[in-house]
Amino acid sequence: MISYTPAQIKNFFSGLSLPIFISAENKGRVGLWLAVIATALYVGSNHFHVFPPRILPFWWIDEAVPFLPWSVWLYISEYIFFPAVYFSSRDLNNLNKYFYSFLFLQSLSVLIFIIWPTTYPRELFPLSSDLDPLTFFVFSSLRAADTAANCCPSLHVSSVYLSSFIFLDDQRQKFPYFFIWSSLIAVSTLTTKQHYMVDVIAGFLMALGVYWIFHRYIAYRRQDCKA
Repeated sequence: MISYTPAQIKNFFSGLSLPIFISAENKGRVGLWLAVIATALYVGSNHFHVFPPRILPFWWIDEAVPFLPWSVWLYISEYIFFPAVYFSSRDLNNLNKYFYSFLFLQSLSVLIFIIWPTTYPRELFPLSSDLDPLTFFVFSSLRAADTAANCCPSLHVSSVYLSSFIFLDDQRQKFPYFFIWSSLIAVSTLTTKQHYMVDVIAGFLMALGVYWIFHRYIAYRRQDCKA
């Protein structure tokens, strides 16, 4: 069995170097392109799989967590969460690291979804007809646009936690607020019955690993190639 020490892993990634290219002038354009690319990757993997998606076994916590349709509002709050993180980041070096880490996280997750797709039995949790019309519309639209595949690891969970972690290096006072927000979104993936608990755990661990690699190990250089 091949194993590597933390020092060996750090040395491997520290040998890599990525260019810093996001500036105050192109920040908005880059953010828009990042959103477009991430959406395209996810939508593609959501509808194309090498093998049929498989249902995972329920853990006790999956059965214990109630189905709370109203929590779909927490679930979709990620569409506000990401712009809030991106545009409130002030350190451009940190923002470049976030760009690369976020794009890598999306790409790795999509690769897993295509090769090893998993699915959730949403049919066990139908929307009640007495649900308020707006919540019913939002939830049913979400289920129509986002298939039950792409479960493990939860990209919803990994992407929000990774985004909150950037405030460990920039404006640390904001980290608790964004971490709590990302945790509420993570919990909502269970209460909306979009994900299994194992998806949430795997998503969190993936976010932690990707953050550590891109924000702690990999070196960055400016476009003028100066050290």
